[in-house]
Amino acid sequence: MSPFRLIPLRPLALAVALFAPSLAHADANSDALRAALSLADAGDWASATAKVNGSIARDIIEWQRLRSGEGLMGDYEAFLQRRPDWPGLALLSRKGETAVARSTDPDRVIAWFDGGQPATVEGSFALIRAYATKDMAQQAQAEAVRAWIALSFTAEQENQLLKAYPKALAAVNSIRLDRLLWDGDADEARRMLPRVGGDWRALGEARLALRADAPGVDSKLKVVPTKMVNDPGLLYERFIWRMRKDRYEDAGDLIIQASTSAESLGRPEEWAERRALLARRLLRDGDPRTAYRVASSHHLAGGADYADLEFIAGFISLRYLGDANAALDHFRALSAVVATPISVARGAYWQGRALEALGRTNEAAEAYAKAARHQTAYYGLLAAERAGIPLNDAILGTERYPDWRKQAFSKSSVLQAALLLQHAGDRVEAKRFLIQLAGTLDAQSLGSLGQMALDLDEPHFAVLIGKQAAEQGVVLPRVAFPVTDLVPDGLAVSRALALSIARRESEFDPGVVSSAGAEGLMQVMPATAKMMAQKTGRAYERSKLRDPAYNAALGSAYLKQLAEEFGPSIALIASGYNAGPGRPRAWVQQLGDPRREDVDVVDWVEMIPFAETRTYVMRVAESVVIYRARLKGAVGPVQITGELKG
Repeated sequence: MSPFRLIPLRPLALAVALFAPSLAHADANSDALRAALSLADAGDWASATAKVNGSIARDIIEWQRLRSGEGLMGDYEAFLQRRPDWPGLALLSRKGETAVARSTDPDRVIAWFDGGQPATVEGSFALIRAYATKDMAQQAQAEAVRAWIALSFTAEQENQLLKAYPKALAAVNSIRLDRLLWDGDADEARRMLPRVGGDWRALGEARLALRADAPGVDSKLKVVPTKMVNDPGLLYERFIWRMRKDRYEDAGDLIIQASTSAESLGRPEEWAERRALLARRLLRDGDPRTAYRVASSHHLAGGADYADLEFIAGFISLRYLGDANAALDHFRALSAVVATPISVARGAYWQGRALEALGRTNEAAEAYAKAARHQTAYYGLLAAERAGIPLNDAILGTERYPDWRKQAFSKSSVLQAALLLQHAGDRVEAKRFLIQLAGTLDAQSLGSLGQMALDLDEPHFAVLIGKQAAEQGVVLPRVAFPVTDLVPDGLAVSRALALSIARRESEFDPGVVSSAGAEGLMQVMPATAKMMAQKTGRAYERSKLRDPAYNAALGSAYLKQLAEEFGPSIALIASGYNAGPGRPRAWVQQLGDPRREDVDVVDWVEMIPFAETRTYVMRVAESVVIYRARLKGAVGPVQITGELKG
């Protein structure tokens, strides 16, 4: 078990639990469930099940057991019928295919998949056998071909299927090889090379050599047949090879050459992330025209990458090429495929900027007003400031929600499981259930669920619920931006800044540890914590980094050190906290000093090279504006660019 998984309840949470009827039941079972979870982590499923009382507590253990791959087919069937709305059922069903494969009842196996497609080789083999047993040879062969193309096999499994369907699979060997190469499954792709013709073998060897950066890659490329030199997968491997070598101009030439159609790209979505990186790099290197061609020729049909590339193309058109009409088209295309407050505000704000540049002031005002409806979002605040629209008093979080105990969802087994887990100290799994529940609720119920998290003194849960609500187009300021005592007054920097950083860093989870080793509420690295402890005259105790008060004191001391260097500029302070102070120092030299009057700080933020840091600055900046208003208890003019510049 992770040492950070079980965290004792704070006193307020316990008090609320004792007074809430549905939580009183959780109190009676919390010790037993806590012990059962430890037994489950050790794989002692029988003892874990015997330890708990109540159907929901038993099903929490059963849920974990089945997701671990234990259980018979009947166990999986019964659970899926009993708890169809619990989280993580995709993994549970996938694990269940191993149990399905042990079944000797073909009708039962076919019914399990119910016309769907197995996710594992074991499941596919079971379905093939079931079809064959029922004399459904056509369906059996069709599933074998589908699995051969779509799934990952061991060498033994490959031989088993090839023996059963040699001709049918031979006809799609090149399709399987192509899929494996795109997906980067090098070992399986190498096993496929002897099974394809000479042309595809040469192509496959070249693609594998490029992906592995192997010596002799030029010789591999020379033997690729002329008819295959423009194979989309080969062009993609050549492109990412050039990107790895920092040959950005050459990479730009290649991706433009390849981007004549979705078909010429093969998988446009695979190119998208590096396409955006390259466009931004070429823009920083002073080649906006090529950057625009790279960004705009993506041939995607929708999705997050589509929206991002349409934004980049529009931004370049407006701010670097002076083509506001083209920019407007791109920003409108962005707006057509997004729904979350952040993205809706981004599309509308930049439409306003393009319309303003075209002299269409009335339309620009309408666009800014649309963006400004979303004042929990960075671009919504930028739009409000530009249009002179004051901060909406809804930001203050004074709205009231119906008592969650009286809502229909209060009877949900998903909520009951979440509360049992929370009360037993397993907040990791508790939040999984709460997010699952939140995804099914309407706006009013989301507000009630968020208020429940606040009543439980669980700001981390509140933030997660608030973010899930935003994904569904519902804004809950008090829930999404909780004012928590985990970040008190009297720190080395303003409480608004400390709250904003803590919200972004840990979402107010004091027990979180990042993969890089940052710990606690403000995600302080141990070395930084030691330095700040010495600087502030505190004893350094690494074990206390998950104590929120200790962590907040050291994190805010580091923020103060950054502010002493960069002044009150959120653009620079947040960049330094996220990427290290050396990065904003370098960016000041490369992009200009955002604190200067002649530097457009909005453009400066958009030009930050790291996507993570760029987003980080935006989220912190919007949070600072919101928290300043919430702590003050009053709204007024929006001054987000002032916060950014300092």
